Amino acid sequence: MRSREDGGEPTEAPDDVWVAKAQKGDSNAFGELVTRHRRRAYQVALGMLGHHDTALDLTQEAFVRAYQSLAHFRGEAKFSTWLRRIVTNVCLDYLRKAEHRTPTASYDEALGVDDDDPDGVRLASTLESPDSGVWRKELGTAIVAAMNTLTPEQRAALVLREIEGLSYEEIAKTLDCATGTVMSRLHYARKRLQVLLREHYER
Repeated sequence: MRSREDGGEPTEAPDDVWVAKAQKGDSNAFGELVTRHRRRAYQVALGMLGHHDTALDLTQEAFVRAYQSLAHFRGEAKFSTWLRRIVTNVCLDYLRKAEHRTPTASYDEALGVDDDDPDGVRLASTLESPDSGVWRKELGTAIVAAMNTLTPEQRAALVLREIEGLSYEEIAKTLDCATGTVMSRLHYARKRLQVLLREHYER
């Protein structure tokens, strides 16, 4: 196992080891948790917000909240699960307060079509670049506009399902709602995006 340069805990140690150290006031241990999870946290935020700078800001805010609440973390769920819920809630709070705003940005992520999905749309964290850079730029703009037509709750459900790959039950726990509600939100969101983005895939 690799060891940290300072001779401390091996970097491969599980999250709960770093959590325990951070709860005892070790800021370096929390820094290790940030390093491990910041990319995934940012991906969730970007998927929900569609704006790079805002996603970075809210990811940072989520880690601040996580640090402030760390003493109350009891390990009943994985740290990554607990953090994901914080990130999602931070983004939901932002979206609910700013529903009248329209972010001016383009997604690096894009929508793909999933033949196995009865609703016909899959939100992917990556997509092979089309031959036309203009097509990709237009698609990114269309995705932002389409996502902005969804409610914050629908957007969160879609990102957690298609980017994070969570089960309906896991999404329900993250969003504190019924599984049936998650399924309904996903169905509406996918259908909505399918209609709004169809013209880009029919080219």
